[in-house]
Amino acid sequence: MEKNFYLEDILSQGVELRASLSFNRSDRMMEQFRILSKKGIKKVIFSGMGSSHYCAYGADIRLKRHGINSQIISTGELIYYEKGCIDHGTVLCLISQSGESAETKRLLDLIDPDIFVIAVTNQKDSTLAKRGNLTFMLNVSDEISVTTRTYVSSLVLAEMIAAAVCKEDVCRIAEKYEEAIRGMSQYLQYYEEESIRMQEFCKEIQEISLIGRGNALSTVRAGSLFFREVSKFPALDFDSAEFRHGPMEMVQDGFYAMIFAPSGETRDLEIKMAQDISIKGGKVLLVTDTADMNKEIMDDKNILTVILDKTEEYASQILQIVPVQLLANAIAEVRGFQPGVFRWGSKVMTEE
Repeated sequence: MEKNFYLEDILSQGVELRASLSFNRSDRMMEQFRILSKKGIKKVIFSGMGSSHYCAYGADIRLKRHGINSQIISTGELIYYEKGCIDHGTVLCLISQSGESAETKRLLDLIDPDIFVIAVTNQKDSTLAKRGNLTFMLNVSDEISVTTRTYVSSLVLAEMIAAAVCKEDVCRIAEKYEEAIRGMSQYLQYYEEESIRMQEFCKEIQEISLIGRGNALSTVRAGSLFFREVSKFPALDFDSAEFRHGPMEMVQDGFYAMIFAPSGETRDLEIKMAQDISIKGGKVLLVTDTADMNKEIMDDKNILTVILDKTEEYASQILQIVPVQLLANAIAEVRGFQPGVFRWGSKVMTEE
């Protein structure tokens, strides 16, 4: 049997994320966060490709709640259709694990030299790292297969950058992520049992819809991408509210969804969504941090509850992605694919 590098990467995330957080809480890196706090930034655009595009939903929400103009735009769209959004008051936060993706390099060639760029990357000698007015390193080991720890570390770093722009206590944000990382490591101790449990529930699965809102949209968007990359498997991503406005018509026997319901202002809406899908014949993996589910849900054969550690809603994203990773790995193995190995692309796309 070929070695499963993807699974090894999943299991290493706790150790790698702790190292990343430790690096980014060093005196040198904290000075960079302080520089951001003092800039009086009014407008931020987050941009990347693939999971680097999807990792900033929590950061975007944090900025908007503080009255700061924030957008998340695919780098490919910025190059050709939305470059006009970048004015001289814009801080451009570019996220690229390699720092060498084709779109990132092209955008850097196109923008004015005086545009302030925050670089988030894992390669200190990359084109992006060298261009950044401030450069923040993910500081995790490169993956051999599809993105795992680089995605999660990008998510954490984007949130810390947003906290600095909002003049919040960046160390407090890091502490909450440390708590979540401990929860991730605990959950992964039982990865074999969880993988089997989810695989059994999904034994007739032909496609999956990921559904969530708010901070969980990072998990929804990136998670769907991971199913498609890891398992070569059809996966759709939906904003929960939008799902009721038409896509609910897809629900019937054979429909599978993964719904994310962290503690927060919309948790009960997500749980109700799971129940409504079940009533219509669909099956739901309900990913939540609420252990005291009512008996009706626990007895529902169409709902499998995945319980994660409870944490702040913004930090729950790094826990939510783990069951996605494990299920994608299991589906790939069942379908006869080596999990996370590219067939038609590569981890770093050097052409548009």
